[in-house]
Amino acid sequence: MMFGRSQRNSAAKDKADLAQAFFAVIDRTQATIQFRPDGTIITANANFLKALGYTEAEIAGRHHSMFVDPDYVKTPAYKAFWEGLGSGQSFTDQFPRIRKNGSIIWIQATYAPCLDENGHTTRVIKIATDITERHSGIEEIAKGLQRLQSGDLSHRVPGSGLPDIAALADAYNSAVGQLSTTIATVKDVSSIVERTAQEVGQASSDLSRRTETQAATLEETAAAIDELTATVRGAASAIKDVEQSADRAMATAESGGRVVGDAVEAMARIDTSSKKISQILSVMKDIAFQTNLLALNAGVEAARAGEAGRGFAVVASEVRALAQRSGEASGEISALVQESTQNVKLGVGLVNNAGSELTRIIEAVSGMREHISQIASGASEQAITLNEINTGVGQLDTVTQQNAAMVEQATAASQGLASEARELAAQVSIFRTANDGYPAAGSVVPFRASNAA
Repeated sequence: MMFGRSQRNSAAKDKADLAQAFFAVIDRTQATIQFRPDGTIITANANFLKALGYTEAEIAGRHHSMFVDPDYVKTPAYKAFWEGLGSGQSFTDQFPRIRKNGSIIWIQATYAPCLDENGHTTRVIKIATDITERHSGIEEIAKGLQRLQSGDLSHRVPGSGLPDIAALADAYNSAVGQLSTTIATVKDVSSIVERTAQEVGQASSDLSRRTETQAATLEETAAAIDELTATVRGAASAIKDVEQSADRAMATAESGGRVVGDAVEAMARIDTSSKKISQILSVMKDIAFQTNLLALNAGVEAARAGEAGRGFAVVASEVRALAQRSGEASGEISALVQESTQNVKLGVGLVNNAGSELTRIIEAVSGMREHISQIASGASEQAITLNEINTGVGQLDTVTQQNAAMVEQATAASQGLASEARELAAQVSIFRTANDGYPAAGSVVPFRASNAA
């Protein structure tokens, strides 16, 4: 019986000693403070007093609200916090507290009520750890993230003495630096793309207008060449007719030349005949002269014969009269023959001149025929060439129409590209890099885990 009591006393003592040891460890390593259920401060350990800059005499008997933001003290949440502790609830969170010098200290704390055997709160103990440096580092990272959210890539998170926070800060700075470089490149590229797209769009628009004009011009040219082809074909046909007419004219001229040649020969024969007639007339004149002379002699002889020769004298007189008339007729005929000879000579000259002119006409017509033949051949070749040109212009017109459609598509695509580039530039413009010359981003709301208690 005594042994059992002793064991229980020993176990209770061990438990008390363990609790004392736990409390000693907590007191040595943590900041602790004790409150009445209404929040009145009972006592605090050295770690707590040192962290907030007070002495125990300065805080004993005062309310917990002396460490809390005055605005938060007035809120229903602060009142509910102490009501919850009074009803036996515990709270663990990160809390901002005000030091004696007015600065802020951040703590990781647990508020836990001490309960009696009836479950009523007799006091509240808070066990806290100073996490100001950690919270500051996290808050700086939060600021950086908020600036990143607003597009500010120029902000860098300062270093920290805590390895895990320092690793986060370095990772953030490295990522933002890389992102800043990328965004700066994207800005430059988007600006170039937008400018190039605008230039391409303008060039495509100009090219589209010029292509449409060219297409219309080609269409008009095709129509004009088609008409010209028809005209040249008609001209070639007409030139063929002219060539045939020239052939007929040359044949006629050559025939006329032969007729003139025959006329010249006939005139020559007439001239020869006229000369012979002149010779005959000369003989006839000589005969008439001799007859007249004989008749004169016969009259003289008849006169000498007297009465016996009177009849012969009459005959001689008649013969002389006939001889005179024959001489006169021969003279007249000779005059007419001379006149005819002169006219024949004049006609021969004119016919010779006509022959020369006809020869020159034949030569000119022959040259003209050769030229017309060459023109006809050239016109035929031109008609063929124009037909080929017309076919080529038609194909070129078709290709130009297709090009115009493609240019319109390219213009629409470049306009769409310019629009997308502007949208990209607008999206990228929200980011501010160190090279943009922007001032630092405005103040951001600091990270707050809780204002409770």
